[in-house]
Amino acid sequence: MDQEQSRRGGRQKRPRVPDAQRLADCGPDVALTDVFPVANIKKSAKVACPVHAANSIGGPVGLRVFNPSGRNVSPYRGRERHMRRIIRHFMGDISFTTSDLQGIADALEKDRDDSRSQDAGDLGGQSLSESYSLEPLSMNTMHYSGELSHWNFSKMIRRRLQSLGHDSETTDGFFRATGLQSSSSFVTSSMMYFPPRNVAEFLTDTFVQFAQTNYFYFDIATFRQKMDFYYTTDGPLTIDDTGWICTLLMAFAIGTQFAYMQTKPGQSNPPFSEEIPDDHIGLELYRFSCRLIPDMITIASVETVQAFLLLGVYTLPIDTSGLAYTYFGLAIKMAIQNGMHRKYSGATLDPLTIELRNRLWCRISILHGRPVSISRVDFDTDMPTEVNGLQFTNGISSLPNITANIYLTDQMGELARIILRLRQCSPSRQTHHLRELRAVRKELCDWWASLPFEVHCRDLNPNGPLFRCNVHLELTYSTATIYIGRPFIFLQPKSPAQESTDDIRTETVKMLSGDCVRACLRIIDLCQLMHDSVGLARVSYTEFSSCRAALLALIAQRLTRSSEEICNALARGMVLIRQMCVGLESARSEVAVIEALERARLQLDSPSETEPGPAVSETGYEQFRRWAQLWRVESLSSPPLPELGHENIEIPDLDSSVPSFDGFLSSFPQELNAFAAIPTLDDFDLPAEWPT
Repeated sequence: MDQEQSRRGGRQKRPRVPDAQRLADCGPDVALTDVFPVANIKKSAKVACPVHAANSIGGPVGLRVFNPSGRNVSPYRGRERHMRRIIRHFMGDISFTTSDLQGIADALEKDRDDSRSQDAGDLGGQSLSESYSLEPLSMNTMHYSGELSHWNFSKMIRRRLQSLGHDSETTDGFFRATGLQSSSSFVTSSMMYFPPRNVAEFLTDTFVQFAQTNYFYFDIATFRQKMDFYYTTDGPLTIDDTGWICTLLMAFAIGTQFAYMQTKPGQSNPPFSEEIPDDHIGLELYRFSCRLIPDMITIASVETVQAFLLLGVYTLPIDTSGLAYTYFGLAIKMAIQNGMHRKYSGATLDPLTIELRNRLWCRISILHGRPVSISRVDFDTDMPTEVNGLQFTNGISSLPNITANIYLTDQMGELARIILRLRQCSPSRQTHHLRELRAVRKELCDWWASLPFEVHCRDLNPNGPLFRCNVHLELTYSTATIYIGRPFIFLQPKSPAQESTDDIRTETVKMLSGDCVRACLRIIDLCQLMHDSVGLARVSYTEFSSCRAALLALIAQRLTRSSEEICNALARGMVLIRQMCVGLESARSEVAVIEALERARLQLDSPSETEPGPAVSETGYEQFRRWAQLWRVESLSSPPLPELGHENIEIPDLDSSVPSFDGFLSSFPQELNAFAAIPTLDDFDLPAEWPT
């Protein structure tokens, strides 16, 4: 009966399947073709869905083609949305651009390969070679051989020969260019530059108290032992003493920069004379230390790393982008040569030596400049920890401040990456990157609120043992907040009606720019607090750069919206920053730019004063001096202010390198166009022209 009905009905038609069900049966390939469209498939073309033939094993895959017109796209759109939620759950709020996903995938593969190389004992009966090797040559010098190096491969060949019973000849194999080194007599002559012992003790105490703050430069106990040795020994010095000789001399030189701060708090203001005797002494110590540079490069030990670090710190307030970065770069290169950027798992070095290496690397790795000298994925050194044998300043460990400063610097690097993506992305991606900025801001706020209030980090009691260190940490935190909101200061809604909208871009710009202004006011208050208590440092790059960033952002905010609080903060900040730049040509030139901007801003407030009129009260000489001062300021400044129109605020194309931060704090170029960092937000527009 069934057969008869089947014959009558003929061939049955396949039941109609809804488009949504067909898309779901096709699997993830359709969704992927929508998320990652292929170049040769147009939007109006037919979408190919794979159909796996059940009877053909290993054969070619057939294709079922259907017309995508009128299809319901919600299934795979929802699938993509859920996949994004899952990824964010496990990896946080990441970017889904192709370049960012590729970088994350590469990093995950690297971690997987590293874990496999550690877990796998052998592969097919053959021992796997080490990914890198660290072999101590002495207590302060190591030989590092990186991945896929000839040295590691030669070691594997030697082990194979030994396993076959053929012992190869043992050779040194570690070459240092000792033939290029100077004679020992040149190092011995450095003793004449050592100050008297009591002066050396004073300069050392000054360095530890005022210059060290939240950073690590050397072990103070070892430093004092070396100082005792060189002041008491009668024997000749060797070329191996060069690293510690330069470290001592540069610590003394940096101590001369802060020597005036050892006076009473009421007398600790920097001298207003351009001729400061302390600078001449430090300059002589620096000039002789420069003669030791060729020998230190050939030695390449831990001591030479810390010596180059101190050379960079001394020149940081003098020539930040030139000499300072050069010395920091040399320190990083020699640290890599000694394998300080890799985790040491051997048994030759004691825990204290390993900890000193880790702390020194963490100190120099954050001074990588632009472009980045070494990527974060290329080093795996442990974070600083407490170990026995480390001597503390005032008997108190500064480890919480050191680790907080490292974390904060890493977050500033992440901010730079997000802002770079925001500057380069299409308008459709701006909302996503704004959410990333909000997420980092919230993370920073929560992290800062979790720091201790007593002794460390957030204790701002002027009588506290770490008062100055804690103020510097908050200056760094506030400067990071400025960098988050500074690009949005000049972004204004096109109409008042858009101000009241709930658009995330409007809300984010308002929130981040408000945070930026509050951080600026906080920096001025902190600098004033230091001025009234322990005094401002004339050569502290942390204090100067944070005050500079605050003043620039306040002037920009003053052009947009005025308030008495901002005007008062600007007046106080200008007085403070002028005291910081006494005797420093580079700092004075940067302050001159700020002064020129402030004068232009004041002219906007009182346009009647700018109108030409008879200068009855001014003599010819007074007019000449006023012209000479303005001419000098113009020669020291950036491109002329009236020329900065809307077309000149366009952000130049940047390469793929991630921007970093100058020195300790400064992140982006300090020219006026740095404020216009986000040029194409949909609902916002830049000022049509700069005021003249």
